[in-house]
Amino acid sequence: MKAIILGCTVFGASLAVADNPDPPVPLEAIVELLPGANIDNFHSRYNTSTIAAIPNRSIYHIQLPSQWTEQFIDQLAFSDPEVLEADLNYATDDPGGDTRSFYGARSTGEYHEQVQASAMRISEAHVLSTGSGVVVAVLDTGLDANHPEFSPGSTVPGLNCFTDTGDTSDVSGDGDTNGNGIPNEMVGHGTFVSGIIRLVAPDAQIMPIKVLDSDGQSTSFLVAKGIYHAIDQQVDVINLSLGTSADSDILKSAIREARYHWISIVAAAGNDGNDLNVPMFPAAYGNNRPVAVAATRWNGIMTSFSSYGPHITICSPGDDVVSTFPGGGFQAAEGTSFSTAWVTGAMALLQTIGWDSDPDHLARIIRDTGVDISIINPGYDPNELGGGLLDIKAALDEKIANPGCAADVNDDGILDPSDYSAWLLAFNTGDFVADQNKDKQLSPADFAAWIGNYSAGCL
Repeated sequence: MKAIILGCTVFGASLAVADNPDPPVPLEAIVELLPGANIDNFHSRYNTSTIAAIPNRSIYHIQLPSQWTEQFIDQLAFSDPEVLEADLNYATDDPGGDTRSFYGARSTGEYHEQVQASAMRISEAHVLSTGSGVVVAVLDTGLDANHPEFSPGSTVPGLNCFTDTGDTSDVSGDGDTNGNGIPNEMVGHGTFVSGIIRLVAPDAQIMPIKVLDSDGQSTSFLVAKGIYHAIDQQVDVINLSLGTSADSDILKSAIREARYHWISIVAAAGNDGNDLNVPMFPAAYGNNRPVAVAATRWNGIMTSFSSYGPHITICSPGDDVVSTFPGGGFQAAEGTSFSTAWVTGAMALLQTIGWDSDPDHLARIIRDTGVDISIINPGYDPNELGGGLLDIKAALDEKIANPGCAADVNDDGILDPSDYSAWLLAFNTGDFVADQNKDKQLSPADFAAWIGNYSAGCL
């Protein structure tokens, strides 16, 4: 198994952006067939076989008889009338890097009282929201749900994408799957990330989805599988403290579907310390497809390891962060993995205020309410730091002031008959702006709800 890269490292072995685009896993590909097409017929044509499939979709992880080229993959969707999309199954080895990741035991007091939290005004934000009713999917190494900080009811059942079981324990056992001589080096990563989210949104529920092995390795298929599972489970936010330097179509499609379901995705920028010389996806997709997060110190000064660029939405602390660790303890760590978790927690809080949970709208709020850090980072182009340092209290204040208007489907600030046309288009294309009764389903009842919302007007 090779790796999707994490936004952190352990003991000096980087899990940041690779110097070269990640190679495909040998003799593997991913295909999505058109509705009604039969995978067995596909296998007969190409002498392939199924390794795994994504439930409820015609997406297949396939074994190849010989290595397909990217050119062949690119042409397959055009040359085969039954293929909607095709992609290689991308992975990477761990490159060298600049962060220390888990580097020292800490206490529960240091976890709850860390300066990073006060810098983003988390305590003030909790007066307005604690994330109640929100479910956050954490796609990572799993979770130690027995940690004292994860009280009963704070988690919901997840999925192990390797075994297709509900065992999402954050434990060692996979060995040195990246071949760098350090086995099981990412045990605890998912528990650490989840602890940060819980600190920000203590009443939100965590859904652990295991897509990384204990050495921090994965593939684009496994991550996409995790995203689709989160969609099917109707989560509100997805945390991706991981990435790949390969521009994977399967990941892009999964993120697109999540956004249609009004699920916000937050992704790590990476630890390469560069400005997109080699981008890290999905954060680098840009246009707020995921909220892309870079790492600062608690005071807003950029860390030397954080990647940055025009795709960045916001920055948050990724240096000397303290969070939960398997076995009931706490550790300190650094990396954009952990910057990402702060922002995911903020997105969970925003979900509870007002009607509008459109991912684009929430991303704009996060970006527009950040604290300008350009003056204290003179070596950076301000356009490559997003909205600056995350200010969670300011983001919630903005959402309260502008909660969104349900019936204004085309988001032009005016209620008129064009909103019905916009609702009908959204309904027919599966865009959850049409979910006017907020039951996380699209049904004719949403039209009745839209009429009610239209009649009520906007505040």
